[in-house]
Amino acid sequence: MRTITLCSGKGGVGKTLLATSLGRIIQRQEKCNVLLVDLDLSVRGLTLLAFQNKYELDRLPFSLTDYFYLEDEDQPALLHDLHKGLAQNNSNAEESQETTAQATAGPSPYERLDGLFILPSSTESERPDWTPLHHLELNETIDKLGKLYEFATSSLHVDYVIFDTQAGLGSLSLAATTLSDMNLIVLEEDDISWRTALNALMEISALNKRLQQKSHSYFLANKVSSSMLDTADKLKAFSFLPPIPFDAWVQKLFAHATTAVLEKDFEQSDFFKQVESRVWQELAVILGARQRTTGNGPRSSWWRG
Repeated sequence: MRTITLCSGKGGVGKTLLATSLGRIIQRQEKCNVLLVDLDLSVRGLTLLAFQNKYELDRLPFSLTDYFYLEDEDQPALLHDLHKGLAQNNSNAEESQETTAQATAGPSPYERLDGLFILPSSTESERPDWTPLHHLELNETIDKLGKLYEFATSSLHVDYVIFDTQAGLGSLSLAATTLSDMNLIVLEEDDISWRTALNALMEISALNKRLQQKSHSYFLANKVSSSMLDTADKLKAFSFLPPIPFDAWVQKLFAHATTAVLEKDFEQSDFFKQVESRVWQELAVILGARQRTTGNGPRSSWWRG
């Protein structure tokens, strides 16, 4: 199972849109199951995007908030509910009477598109009380999120996990970076975004070094102008992935209806095509999902045209 965390130093850079698009692309190209996890307990952007129907959200048996509120001894029962909710008729899964019964019971309530599952931050249709969780100690958060990750690795039939985090680096965001194969630090062109992205990289690197983790972090510039594309040579020494040009059509579409990102027509947007043809192609090589087809240069070789 491969894991990707999207984080940023500031808000509004497009993490949730990128996370959802990457999930769709990976599921389609790798023909696998992808689980997106909403770690942004305050904004809950991914949750609200995927579950705009109050009834659909209320009937989910498991949310991240539920998991963190429970005492350790109560967690196995909740994880069992998650397993049941995600159960699918997967040919790679071990056959059992229970699995078969679950698979024939209907589609998973967490599945928003074929093979794309979303774990909400909360099942409360109104804003939940997340304040106590916001102040969780980092070590406690790493421990609890680590147990959930281990459960996903051993018991859930998913091939990729994508963590969508809050703006800035809270304990949940930092905990996710210690579990990931790859951390994508999303930024825009403005000075605040660049500075906070660099601070995020240093903090993530220091934490992973202290914990002896081997995750890799990359900058991903979103909504960039032609002028930034022209300065690509200056970024050769840094871990930059192919930048994503600004797409005014996507901004208007997303402002009008956030569910558009889960619709088929969204795949025709320039934004989606850029993520698929440039960003994912680079990520797939880094993650070992495929071989580079041309050249033997450095990993982030997008500036070579």
